[in-house]
Formats: sequence, structure tokens, C-alpha cells
Amino acid sequence: MPKKTIHLVSLDVPFPPDYGGMTDVFYRLKALHELGFSIILHCFTYGRGKPKELNKYCEKIYFYNRKKQIKHFFSKRPFIVESRRSKLLLNNLLQDNFPILLEGLHCCYFLEHPEITKKTVLVRTHNIEHKYYKGLSQDAFGWKKLFFKLEAKKLKSYETILSKADYLLTINQEEQIHFKKINASCFYLPASLPQPNSKKLTKPKNYVLFHGNLSVPENQKAVFFLLKKVIPHIPEITFYIAGKNPNSKLISLAEKQNAKVIANPSQEEMDQLIAHAKIHVLPAVYSTGLKLKLLAALQSSGITIANDIMFKGNDLEKYCIKANTPEEFISAIKFHYKKPIDLPHRKKQIENFLNEINPKKHLNNIFKEIELF
Repeated sequence: MPKKTIHLVSLDVPFPPDYGGMTDVFYRLKALHELGFSIILHCFTYGRGKPKELNKYCEKIYFYNRKKQIKHFFSKRPFIVESRRSKLLLNNLLQDNFPILLEGLHCCYFLEHPEITKKTVLVRTHNIEHKYYKGLSQDAFGWKKLFFKLEAKKLKSYETILSKADYLLTINQEEQIHFKKINASCFYLPASLPQPNSKKLTKPKNYVLFHGNLSVPENQKAVFFLLKKVIPHIPEITFYIAGKNPNSKLISLAEKQNAKVIANPSQEEMDQLIAHAKIHVLPAVYSTGLKLKLLAALQSSGITIANDIMFKGNDLEKYCIKANTPEEFISAIKFHYKKPIDLPHRKKQIENFLNEINPKKHLNNIFKEIELF
């Protein structure tokens, strides 16, 4: 089979895969490489450098500076789109007739360009963005609240540009229903994740873990829920809170509740924390997208306890323990903290889960259907 080439445009540098969106992008890029695609990667950079690791999977890599200027706040287009406008990107995309995969609404500035419309263009939708930004506005104050509200309004209007794409790839089934109203050529593509060797499953250690990007308001809200309403009622249980850039308020409250904050762990450290946790506790705040921290937890030997919001738009509840109120979280944590883990049963669950979300399998099926293979 002759090698296929594809342009992949990422909203950020997809390595290291240390937060949800870039985990999805990086392991999709890797899956495309393993499927035999030659990848021309385009990514916007604002602080994540130019990692050499990406050279293993890409034929060419182009980096573009994301231009965060005051004037972009006053554009009719959303700031997340306007700030990723690049003439150099457009010129590079027009050098050939290869298909284009745009990662997120963020990268759709040129989607209606007359020359781009002649090419096969796919858009991976990471969220219903206007719902996500509306949620951010509810937890923000001052100018940030105003910005998020205005951005949500712009995103809702701008979303119709997705009708110009040839195909949409949605992150969960519920969002597929939403996006099909804009573009009927819409496929469900589960989040791309590393495929670990479940034979290496080991006995978990006695701690409960919450992990995520701790600079993100959604994760902060989830952590404060745990620190204020759950953790104080079970002081005998060890809690770890791990992730990027926790603020001083979060750290201070955690210290008072005897919960250990692990700030900015390396990818290896985070992988070890996830792999050895006896319980993952993951209350979700917003229902948009798919929480990649849930998918990471489901690949470990530990039990995952999460709420209804976490399962909206997916059928992963069957692999978890459900809790919604503080009392339900407390009860579930206490019960499963004492209970031994049935490793053979967990191994079977993980195998079923990994088969269900296998990125190569789903990409292969979709690309055959739309004749990109």
C-alpha cells in the first residue's frame, strides 16, 4: 500500500502529552504514524518549545507563534481562533493536495478559504467550545468573567464554520448528536491514549489520587469540592493531588486537610502516581468533551470513583463506581480503600476498555469509510 500523507494542525505543541487536549493529539499523531501515514505537523507554540520527540513520527514539523494581541479581543472571531491566524500556515497547507486534519475549532481560521475548500479537510472537535467557555465564565471574576462570556458568545456563532469541513470527528457520542446538526458527515472518534501493557499490572498502593491540570478552573473547582466536603471527613485516608501549576490557595487548603499536593510532576512521575493509586477520585464539573484523566485512570489497577457529569456522552460508567454527593464519595472511598483489588478482574476490564477505545482501530475504520486509505 503506498504511503499516505496528511497535514495535522495542532492548537498547541503536542509533546509532552501532559494535559488532556495534547494527550489526545499526541497519541492520535502516533496512531496515524503506526497506520503508515506520513505526517506534516503544524503547531502553534507559546511556551512548550520544539521537542525533538515529535521528529520520530513526523516527516516535517512547522512551528508558528501564537499572537496574543489586544486587538484580537475585539475581533468578530473568537480569540482562540483569531490568535492562531498565520499566513505562513496557509501557505504551507497550500503547497500540495494532501488532506488536512484540524485539531479543534481553534485551528479553523482558514477553513472557508477558497483554496482550502478544494482539499479534504477533517476537524477534530475537542469540546462544544461555547458550552465550555460558558462554564468557565461561571467560575471566573472581573475581566476574566467578561472575557469568557464574550468568547462563549463568539464561539457559539462561529461554530457554524464547521459546516465547511468535509468531516467532523467528535470526542463523544453526545457531542456527535450536537455537531451532526451542523455537519452531517460526523464520526465518533474516542480520545487517543497510550496503549499500556496490561500484563504489567501491579498491586496498588494505599492512597487516593486526584490528577489533572491544577491551573484549569474546572479542576480547581473539583479539588476544592474534595478538600472542603470529602477529605475532612476521612482523615485516616491518604490523599494525593497531582498536576500542573496549583495555586497557593489550593496548596494552603490541602496542607490544612493533610492532603499532599504534588506540583508539576514529570510525565514519568504522573504515570507512576496513576498506575499505583488504589482509588482515583474524579468529580467532574462540566459535561463538555471527554475527561482524559478518566481514561488514564481506567488503564490502572485502581478503582475509579466519579460522578454522573463525568459519564455524560459516554458509556464508561460500567468501568467505575458512581458517586454524586459528598456523602456518596465518602462512603465509596471508605469501602473500596479497605477492599482488596481483584487484579485478574481489573486486567480483564482494562483489556475490554482498551479494545473499546483503541485509536488505531477507530482511525482505520473511519479513514477506510471516507476513503483516505
